[in-house]
Parts: sequence; C-alpha cells; structure tokens
Amino acid sequence: MEHVMNVLKGVVIGVANSIPGVSGGTMMVIMKVFDRLLGAVSLNFKKLKENFVFLVTIILGMGIGIILSSKVLSICFTQYYVQTQFFFMGVVLGSLPMIYKEAKKDEKLTPLHLIPFFIGGIAIIGVTLLSQSIGTSAVRTNLDVSTFMYLMIISIVAAAAMIMPGLSGSLVLLILGGYQTVIEAVSSMNIPILIPVAIGVVIGIVLCAKLITICLKKWKRGTYSVILGLIFGSFYAIFPRETTSIKIVDGIEKTITEGANFEFNSTGIIAIIIGIIGVILPLSMELIDNKKKKSE
Repeated sequence: MEHVMNVLKGVVIGVANSIPGVSGGTMMVIMKVFDRLLGAVSLNFKKLKENFVFLVTIILGMGIGIILSSKVLSICFTQYYVQTQFFFMGVVLGSLPMIYKEAKKDEKLTPLHLIPFFIGGIAIIGVTLLSQSIGTSAVRTNLDVSTFMYLMIISIVAAAAMIMPGLSGSLVLLILGGYQTVIEAVSSMNIPILIPVAIGVVIGIVLCAKLITICLKKWKRGTYSVILGLIFGSFYAIFPRETTSIKIVDGIEKTITEGANFEFNSTGIIAIIIGIIGVILPLSMELIDNKKKKSE
C-alpha cells in the first residue's frame, strides 16, 4: 500500500512539474517526501540504497503524471496559446506570497536583498531577449548537435529548479524557450528529443541537490531573493507574443510563426479570466496546506 501511495504522490508531483509556475519542490514538501528524495539523489550512496524502492516508485509516478499532463498541455499551446500563457502568469502571481513567506520565514528580508532580487530579474529578462533574438522559443522536433546541447543545458538548469521549493522547473524551461519542445516531445514520444532532456535532468538533480541544500542552509534569504527576482522577471518572459524562426523544410528555408500576441478582445478577456483562476490555484493549495498543518 505504501508503494501505491508513493506512486500516486509521484503522479501529483509530475503534474505539478509540468505546469510552469507550480513548484514540484513545494509539492514534494507538501507530500512530505522532499527531505527523503533530496537525500536519495545527493550522491549519498548509503541513503540511495536505503531509499531505492521509494525513489523508483516516486519516479514512476512522476513519469505517469508528466505523460498524462503533456497531452493536455500540448493541445492548450496549439489551440489556446494566449489563454494558456495567461493561466501560467496567474499561477506564478498566486505563488509569490508563498515564496515570499518562505524567504522571510526565519529572518526578515533587508534592503540589501534587493541586489540578488534585481540580478535574478535582469538575468531572466536578458535570457528571454536572447532566446527571442536567436529563435530558441521555436518548437524543435529534429535532433542535431546544437539542439542536443541546448536541450541538455536547459534541462540541467530546469532540474536544479525543479527540486527547489517555491521554484518551478517547467517555468525555467518556459523562460529559456524549451518548454513547448519538451511538452511536444513527451506528448508524441519523440525519443531522440527526450534523450538530451533526460540526461540533463539526471545531471541537474544529482549535481545540484547538494549545492541547493547548502545554499538554502547558508544563504537562504539571498537564494530566495534571487528566486523572487527570477519570478518577477518571468512575467515578461511568459507574456504571450508571436515568435518567428527559420526552418528548413524539404531543403527550402521557411519563416515559421508561432504563438500569438495578446489583444483586448473576446479571447483576451477570456485569457484574463483564466489568469485569475490561475492566481486562485496556488493560493488555494497554500490555504489547504495551512489548514492541514493546523489540524496536525
């Protein structure tokens, strides 16, 4: 029964990791598996051996959750791009109070913490502008050397974010321009594209688990200040806009336009309403978690 529950917990964590702005790390904390998971993947072979079956069941559940949710998200991006982006923006906005609360849990933030905050925000905006200029936001379906390296590197960064409470790995993928590529690859089972992603995730989790633990213990407020800056900057990255890229189809260069710009029409109004629903989602999760803690 315990293994079945762990698989179900993994499914919930996997779904959470698929939605930009929803923190898989926070979901791990809520499910009370965060410390055990972090210990199992932090190059401590004794803990890995002790928690091997637990780790396998959680990973199995996460895989199921990601595959199931990727089908829905792939359709949402294709047919309801503006509304989907506004939903993600709402989820990010609704997550901010929880992250801020975590940042000042032990000590209050000081004006000095504005420095890492602005560094995080500027970094995200800079990466977004760079990704737009080189067309990395385009969906990639064919694997070449540059795509392999690009997907592996952003997956390492996203995996590190994935295990940090309050930060969303899929949000990082979205900001770095690889989210739709990964979701499409999972949805269509494009194994060649998923190989560098899987390698990056393993490297990111194994190498960064220990580093993140140290950062959160020694420089918790500074680390969370950077996270808050990243999240504020991500509003610019997520805001719906058209992107163009050059693709070679049958030996001919073609300009491909993806996404859509926000317009204040019926679609825009629906997108705003969906964005409000997105705000309510993480706030509701936080309220449920608080009630659970009080009852315990």
